[in-house]
Amino acid sequence: MSADFDNDSADSHNDAENRRRAAEQWPGFDPDEALHWSKVLLHHSPDPQRAGIKAQMSSAIKRGIPITGPGWVSTADAARSDGFTPVLYQTLFETLRTIPKTAFRSHPWHRRNTHGTYLPGTPYESELWGDWPKLFLAEGFDAHAATALTLLRAEPKFPRPRTRGEGESA
Repeated sequence: MSADFDNDSADSHNDAENRRRAAEQWPGFDPDEALHWSKVLLHHSPDPQRAGIKAQMSSAIKRGIPITGPGWVSTADAARSDGFTPVLYQTLFETLRTIPKTAFRSHPWHRRNTHGTYLPGTPYESELWGDWPKLFLAEGFDAHAATALTLLRAEPKFPRPRTRGEGESA
């Protein structure tokens, strides 16, 4: 029976420690929300990360520890301000995988952050994705249609790359 008490005490200590960490690393987010954003941004981080670091982060998240990487809190804060939850954010980025980046100049994979052998990061662009939650939740578009429509609407902001000879006089 004392072993059960000890485990409960250890769990309470771990929970208190996780809440403290969340408050320090994720200001303005409650601990559960911070943990959910940590899980999502581990896979859809805005900046490149080494695979080994991501593995360590994943291990901490599995233990219930909310962690953060470069730009994670500001990304989550901006996305949350646009109406995203961690589940909606993950849905958006999983949907982007089904749309080839060559289909739209506005596709964010054209602007992925890369660095050597690091896993690439994809920045969150509020000006691009701000209407996505409304399209998906309020206007009834499925995730794929909301993503494609958002990318289509953004096309004018991403001009075609100039090809050789374009604009040159003969």
